[in-house]
Amino acid sequence: MRPANRFFAAVRVGAASAVIALALSAASSGAFAASTSAQFAWPASFVVLGDGYPHAGDACRRLGESAATANYLDHMAMLVGCPGAANSAAARAILKQRHARVVGAADGVTLISISTEGGAAGRQNKPAPRDQSPFTATGTLPCERGGGQTKTMCKFGIVRHDDHSATLLVYWPDGNTRAIFFGANGRIIGTAASASAQPMPGDTLTQKNAGVNLISIGNERYAVEDKVLSGN
Repeated sequence: MRPANRFFAAVRVGAASAVIALALSAASSGAFAASTSAQFAWPASFVVLGDGYPHAGDACRRLGESAATANYLDHMAMLVGCPGAANSAAARAILKQRHARVVGAADGVTLISISTEGGAAGRQNKPAPRDQSPFTATGTLPCERGGGQTKTMCKFGIVRHDDHSATLLVYWPDGNTRAIFFGANGRIIGTAASASAQPMPGDTLTQKNAGVNLISIGNERYAVEDKVLSGN
């Protein structure tokens, strides 16, 4: 083989080796990131919403109301939790957002509040997706299940949308949740196990008594006042 041919052959082999090495490195990094996210077990002290923030599969999660987060919730902001310290890669990525700030930490999770005020004009005019909207209001309401065997008060968070529809998320003391989706006319259009899930029609019955909506979903019962839905 001529020297020039040998040189070009060596260059081609070297380039191919570099491409393979880069591909293996990228695959290894992706696998490590996925493994790190999958290994973290979210403590029972948190109400975790969705399967990743800002994108599905990401390490951080939106957090609902619980004893661990009650002091950090704000109806003009959403609360996000990232595993680890505030200097972790996941937390730093969230903190790059203009209105994000660390407000606390609990049980190995950094708590980040992201204000929903002051966004771009175009974004303000566009309704936010239901699974990313902050709660408009929170409180408690009567709830029961099991044919009346369990009667208690459940915490709730509600998002009232610009089109007068609403999403009500109820938190049972044992950690289970129930999302109830209301249309603009106040009627239930579907229910789900969480606010980020697709609402589905089901075994739902609603009766109204003195401004209170008595809602039955299977063996679950909820008493929701009109003012919770309307804000008035």
